[in-house]
Amino acid sequence: MSQATDERVITVQDAIQIAMQQNPELKYAEEQVQVQRSLIGPSWGIESPEVYYFREGMDDGVFSEQRWGVSQSVAFPLTGYLQQRKASVDLDVAQLEADFLRIRIRADVKRAYTNVVYTIKKVDLARNELQLAEELREIASARLDVGESTELDLIQSDIQLNEARNRLLQAREMHNSARYELFRVMGTEPGGQEYGISYADTLVWVDIALSQEEVLKELSESPEMLIARKISESAKQKITTEKSRYLPGLRFDYYYQDFGSGYDFTGFEVGVSIPLWFGVNESRRVMQARSEFRQTEWNINKTHLRLNERAENAWHSYITSREAILSYKNFVQSRASTLLELTREGYRAGELDLLRVLEAQRTYLESEQQYYESLKNYYEQLIELEKYIPKELVFTGGGSE
Repeated sequence: MSQATDERVITVQDAIQIAMQQNPELKYAEEQVQVQRSLIGPSWGIESPEVYYFREGMDDGVFSEQRWGVSQSVAFPLTGYLQQRKASVDLDVAQLEADFLRIRIRADVKRAYTNVVYTIKKVDLARNELQLAEELREIASARLDVGESTELDLIQSDIQLNEARNRLLQAREMHNSARYELFRVMGTEPGGQEYGISYADTLVWVDIALSQEEVLKELSESPEMLIARKISESAKQKITTEKSRYLPGLRFDYYYQDFGSGYDFTGFEVGVSIPLWFGVNESRRVMQARSEFRQTEWNINKTHLRLNERAENAWHSYITSREAILSYKNFVQSRASTLLELTREGYRAGELDLLRVLEAQRTYLESEQQYYESLKNYYEQLIELEKYIPKELVFTGGGSE
């Protein structure tokens, strides 16, 4: 990719900020919070007042009666209070889910960004492979010209050169796909996916020490556990809310009544609605609420076990990739580079055949590829572990790692 100075440079923190502003899933969750907040007022059970008018004896010239009034129905005060408490808990659930979604989006952006800069490295490796193949082809051609090798070596080097060109094309295609995935996670429209974007951050080795105990001790306070417990609290609150429906509802009427000339009255009426069919309606709802509460209690245990499994797998993968990186940096990197250099010199001098050079070149390129794959996995596992601990580990906003 071109790195011209007039291109837009985007960092991980830039991408996260854009995602927090544009991600449609987050926008939906934020609107859901507003919906739950709007339900707190109506949960008191105060219905809209009813205005009515009544008239009788319209065809009777002697006697007629008419009345107009205002009627207001409300839930029993305790019922309204309990419904309001449950609505408040549901609002807390919506807010926690929106907060957890922000954590997920942050992780998704970091993961997508990691994949982008990883594919940049793959493009660089493919270019390096192409350069090695071109140099090897020149050596094979020069040796053929002086009669030190056969045409078979030249044909073999041409094949390797063509394969290197194809791998470069594939690496570029992978990079473009990774960029589009990053823009999708950010919530950027296709028209805003600029081709001139370059990336300030890159994949470099930073040894981050993280113990298994440090990861697991925070699981009980992880966002998913908080959500599971809050949902259970909401389900428990629902039981008491459903029980409160055994209490009567209230109705208040104020009216003006006219029985004819000289007979005008005002009145006040109080009504009570008694839930007579306990077994059919209210009892069934209470039983259902109790069952839902038991399900949420089991879900807390299920969530904890699932989080523990995911956190342990992420930690072990982090350790494995860390050991692979250290092994490469401490041993494989220098040996593979030395092997490639010596075999190429040997082939140039006529001491080694082309197959030995190709094998050494393959070993060198594979070791480089495995190193960056391990580094990518190392970043991905640290990003996954950020979900379970209250701090960021990579791409923390200070520029390149």
